Amino acid sequence: MNTGSSCPVCGEAVKTIWNVCPACEAPLGRLTCPGCGIDVRENWKICPECEKRLKCPVCGRRLPPGQAECPACRKTEPEKTETPVAFVEPVTGMEFVLVPAGTFQMGDLYGDGWDNETPLREVCIESFYLARHPVTQGAWEKVMEENPSMFRKGDSHPVEQVSWLDAAGFIQRLNELAPGATPFRLPTEAEWEFAARSGGRKELYAGGDHIDGLAWYSENSGGSTRPVGLKAPNGLGLFDMSGNVWEWCQDVYVPGAIVGRGLDRPAQRKGSDRVIRGGSWNLDAWSARCSRRFGFPEDYFGAGLGFRLAKSAG
Repeated sequence: MNTGSSCPVCGEAVKTIWNVCPACEAPLGRLTCPGCGIDVRENWKICPECEKRLKCPVCGRRLPPGQAECPACRKTEPEKTETPVAFVEPVTGMEFVLVPAGTFQMGDLYGDGWDNETPLREVCIESFYLARHPVTQGAWEKVMEENPSMFRKGDSHPVEQVSWLDAAGFIQRLNELAPGATPFRLPTEAEWEFAARSGGRKELYAGGDHIDGLAWYSENSGGSTRPVGLKAPNGLGLFDMSGNVWEWCQDVYVPGAIVGRGLDRPAQRKGSDRVIRGGSWNLDAWSARCSRRFGFPEDYFGAGLGFRLAKSAG
């Protein structure tokens, strides 16, 4: 029997003799994790066993069973229409979604970024396929001999400590194992931002403006990467594009606007640095913004550096 005076899920006033909340139909007895079923405490925000989120990071209400988002806060974000899986890569099992063609204003739309995020420029994106998640350690080990990651906590954690050259080696090997008319590749920087912003929407983070429900970053990661897909997806059904690990892009990094008006093409300028996007588990919310861009040498690696695969649709 519940001994409190309010429903732990929706906050509705309840009586101690009631077994079910009359407002949201949540059970009022023993609290268990909806993911793995272990007993959990009222103040726990994440299940220590399966790492499923138990409380809304925005309002603090307990999430209803079977739901990854808070019903009370869901309306504060743009409506999300999850794109169905377009195909599954057979060697690794990675899921890919189709990112439709479109035109968007690339860069800092909020006025709180660095100079390298301006000026805004109109970019046209052709349709392409993008992996639903960053490359995981499980996928990496199906293609490469050694796992370079610092956080070896399971197959569903993103692979990290991967340089741009390491990512290129993985892609080359995967294309040899699963040959096709259109090879896998890294996304261009413009493709990455367009996809992160749910097809060019005005979104501060990948999926909306409230980071805690969308990304693992320094305030909620617990000092480590986390399994992919635990946070809410963006409007295209893509996970972890903000936070968890930085993601390498094809382009050479240059400080200013790298794509002029017109059709997106990777920067062909000379340089030793490559673009990274998305922020990571060990950095603040500002670094996880969709427009945040930075660069590292091709051979640089670290525990916050991973990647995601793309594939041209044409």
